[in-house]
Amino acid sequence: MKKRTVRAEEIEIVDDEGNVRLRLGLSSDDSPFLSLHDPGGRVRARFGLSADGSAGLAIGDDDGKVRATLGLSSDGSASLAFGDKNGKIRAKFGLAAETSPTFGMQVKQGELSEIYSLAEQGSPTMGLYDKSGRVRVRMGLAAEGAPVLRLLDRDGNLRAVVGLAMDGSPFIQFTDDKKQPTWSMR
Repeated sequence: MKKRTVRAEEIEIVDDEGNVRLRLGLSSDDSPFLSLHDPGGRVRARFGLSADGSAGLAIGDDDGKVRATLGLSSDGSASLAFGDKNGKIRAKFGLAAETSPTFGMQVKQGELSEIYSLAEQGSPTMGLYDKSGRVRVRMGLAAEGAPVLRLLDRDGNLRAVVGLAMDGSPFIQFTDDKKQPTWSMR
């Protein structure tokens, strides 16, 4: 059988009324994409590759708002995200490049409030975020399993640590803006 090649910058598949239902092409940066359209012409699903090789799938609702995404970045991280009816991402599951799984959610529209994750050594952590999206509190277990609470200032600097040592004794430590201990008690 003889192979045949079709070359085009973009291919559109249309329905009986001439509405584009599928588009295969290249975006402005020459990244390939495949988009699926509803009868009204709204993109309901789009799969594509970015210039750096990252792959993504976006799924939209009846209004064309993206409600779910699946992505695999060129650094090896992967994510699955869900948006509300306004298209704002409210929950995200992921696997970081260093293989740390995460789960994040937003309580209020546009405000990331919590992220649960496993540190690289496998210990669970939870981060609480302020309205600006900066982590302010990290709770978790140290690599050895001891509970730890870390308090960070608005610049992300560690300012206080409260926890239990491996022998079960409590400790507290305050740090200055250079991350140096200023006061400790055990």
